[in-house]
Amino acid sequence: MNRIILLSLLVLIVSCNKTNDPVVPPSKPTSNQVTITIDPANVKQEMIGFGGALTWYSNWVTGNSKVNEIADLMFSDLGIDIIRFKNWYYPDNYPTDKTTTTMTADGSSIAWNATNTLYNLAKQRNSKIKILFSSWGPPVSLKDNGKLPEGTLKKDNAGLFMYDGFAQYWSDVLDHVPFNPDYISIQNEPTFVNAGWTTCQWSNFETPSLPSYNVAFNKVYNQIKTRAYVPVMVGPESANIPAFVTFANDLQSNANCGVYAFHPYDVSASTIGSTINTSLQSVGNFSTKPSLMTEFSDNLDWFNTALFIQKALLYANISGYVYWKLTWNTPTSGADNAMVSIASANSTATYTVTPFYHLIKHFAKYVDAGHHRVDASSSNTSLLTTAFINPNNSQLTIIVVNNGTQTKVDFTATGKTVSSMSAYQSVSGSSYYQSVPVTSTTQAITLPAQSITTVVLGI
Repeated sequence: MNRIILLSLLVLIVSCNKTNDPVVPPSKPTSNQVTITIDPANVKQEMIGFGGALTWYSNWVTGNSKVNEIADLMFSDLGIDIIRFKNWYYPDNYPTDKTTTTMTADGSSIAWNATNTLYNLAKQRNSKIKILFSSWGPPVSLKDNGKLPEGTLKKDNAGLFMYDGFAQYWSDVLDHVPFNPDYISIQNEPTFVNAGWTTCQWSNFETPSLPSYNVAFNKVYNQIKTRAYVPVMVGPESANIPAFVTFANDLQSNANCGVYAFHPYDVSASTIGSTINTSLQSVGNFSTKPSLMTEFSDNLDWFNTALFIQKALLYANISGYVYWKLTWNTPTSGADNAMVSIASANSTATYTVTPFYHLIKHFAKYVDAGHHRVDASSSNTSLLTTAFINPNNSQLTIIVVNNGTQTKVDFTATGKTVSSMSAYQSVSGSSYYQSVPVTSTTQAITLPAQSITTVVLGI
């Protein structure tokens, strides 16, 4: 009897503790792994390379006690292929005195000497590095206002623009600069004028008040074409993309122009992505010769600059990207947008390697002149991807900018066997150009949100 009572109590206890919750089977882990496929046979533009400008504050570099450390960073570690130098050839009594003995305007003498020193430092470390030599305007003797800032090309006593004098000036520039530039630009931003520094205004066609950029371009070419070393002429180095389109309409049929060049200062943090894409596509529509982005900084933050470079490669089909501030002064407040910033002109001034240095390194270190962009695709549109192959088809460099959430990615190369793999990664606001541990050529790599990853595959 007691046994029956005990069993009844046990049944009652179990039934009281029983719930009506349904039995849920264990969930399967979800995966957001994506494959990026590279097609080495689908070849795009040939690269001239990535680089930076050394203009103002160049003497802060050459006068610094750690100049060789800074030069190693800029010309060896960074991996750039091209430097943009500013023309500082402004003899005080030009054209009566064409020597560089006395050049006082705009700090020309100091900057001229610093530029020549930087050229030597660069070539000592990378003999293949290319030079773009850009001018902000002609000397005062060829300006209608008699000064370097503002104004335009002067007219002679007959009321004609002094194109021949301008062409002779460029011949004199090349006679006196102690190296041979690979590329020259006769006028930085031909539609832009400013009272703060050297500028000169031009039109794409001659008007009563403005000279023709295209006429001057051809005059310069004809003046220098018989030299022992003839640089490639680039243009128009416009201040914005709409101005580029206006001038490129004339330059596209001009055989004397070897490379297009533009500055996208119409792009800012408030410009929506689709507008940027459309604007860059208008550059890409001019496909008769290579194009270079030769000046841009400050308008976008670190991560959006990375996105912009990718878009310029994909939509404008640029062959090179020259970041504006390779070196600059360290700001007392606000963002430091230089790649290497220097605190002052003092020889013991500290220098800072900024996140922008590492950003450009992601593109410059393993993508060189002569490489070609090739097709790269994935199912994830947040992974903005470019890929490049070297001339002997033995190496692929893949650059992925993750504009979405953290994602795991593996990489395949159509028709190729991957023999080696290395990767380098930066995460916005966190870490910059860190080596990613790789144990297998088939390894998937985690790409954090707002990151840049460079993957190098031996094939």
